[in-house]
Amino acid sequence: MTKVQFYLIETDNAGEQFTYALQLAMQLLANGKHLHIHTRCADDTQQMQKLLADHVSHGGERLSIDHHGEPADKRDTLLNLSTEVPYFFSSFESTLEVICTGSDGKDAGRERYRYYKSRGYPLRHCEVAPQLAL
Repeated sequence: MTKVQFYLIETDNAGEQFTYALQLAMQLLANGKHLHIHTRCADDTQQMQKLLADHVSHGGERLSIDHHGEPADKRDTLLNLSTEVPYFFSSFESTLEVICTGSDGKDAGRERYRYYKSRGYPLRHCEVAPQLAL
């Protein structure tokens, strides 16, 4: 069963979601994970690709980023930057949700939390200090 981890950032700056997602992605790739980042739209996909291109020097073959749907190849971890639960999340070992709690994303994050909880997925969450999400 897919494990779901929520990372809560106390900020109203929605851009910090991408900054912290970049840190998570770099850490996961450094640990040899296969990662798929699911974004909300084409602009978000492009922004995340640019951030990663500037910071990830190796491990790119274990990374995919898209807003359309499920990746074609097997991935260990889903990093969801969308405002909805992706229909394919359960095909991953783990799903990571990064939520800025001071923004409009908070309500959507609560909805996703309820969705996972109502279906019995194991949930964890941790609060991230804004200064760590740089």
